[in-house]
Amino acid sequence: MNNKDASSNKDTNTIDTPKKSFGDIMSTQITFSDIKNGYNKATSTIASYWSKVQFINTFMLKLIAIIVMTIDHTGHMLGIDYINGRNYLSDTFTYDQYIMLRTIGRIAFPIFCYLIVEGFFYTRNVWKYSGRLLVFALISQIPFNLMQTREIYTPGCNTNVFFTLFFGLLAVTVLDACIKAAKKAKENPDYVTFSNGRYYAVGIIFAVAMMLVAETLKTDYDSLGVIIILLFYIFRGKPVRLFISLYLAIYYLSTNLEMYALYAFIPILLHNKKKGPGLKYFFYIYYPLHITVLFLIWKFVL
Repeated sequence: MNNKDASSNKDTNTIDTPKKSFGDIMSTQITFSDIKNGYNKATSTIASYWSKVQFINTFMLKLIAIIVMTIDHTGHMLGIDYINGRNYLSDTFTYDQYIMLRTIGRIAFPIFCYLIVEGFFYTRNVWKYSGRLLVFALISQIPFNLMQTREIYTPGCNTNVFFTLFFGLLAVTVLDACIKAAKKAKENPDYVTFSNGRYYAVGIIFAVAMMLVAETLKTDYDSLGVIIILLFYIFRGKPVRLFISLYLAIYYLSTNLEMYALYAFIPILLHNKKKGPGLKYFFYIYYPLHITVLFLIWKFVL
């Protein structure tokens, strides 16, 4: 009797779950929210594993950037003769050697753009940060002129990369402030006079203005440089979207040689966000200093 009751209870408590056929599974509706949640979960899992292999700190990343920049400028300074307003290949390097040096150097600029954005988020005072960039932009202009035209000043000469980084940082600073103000306006509509849409508009207009200033002053990498900095800001923490946006920006707005700049993504992805050794001003001073040294080699050695 007890065994029968137990068997009866077992049968009563057991719930048969029908198995889904392949057709039932395929016919299940998948919403955009499901795809988004799945993507976020997958990227979060990948990020947690990837963080374990990131070994490049900020000091090392800066070191990589200035090494490849020096290789690039070596090719530009020693591999080119500037005669009557035109560039000619010198006898120092063959054409293939010159292209190889310049190709390696493409990696430097995206790293600097990335570091500018990371610096924006970590700096204690963004205005002092931007001020340093402007000061070294002014200091570096004569060495940059020497590299470009072999003259201290040439009318219409381009301006150096510090100006590009400066305008890009200004664009990020104002855009970030406008985005925060827009969110605050949305949360507290009675607290502010502007609608949140107007704040976004101000940020975008200012960013475009910085691009136009970069174009007008002929900064190194001009408006594309400002755009790349903004992309690092907009897609921070979203590597897939960042890579696609960088690819499209460089592909449509620059030369084929600049496509090699995308290889900078490798050391950037391996960045562990740790500071490493200091030497902050070393990396600022190095830019005008190494150009001056290369110019002296070109002038008195070769």
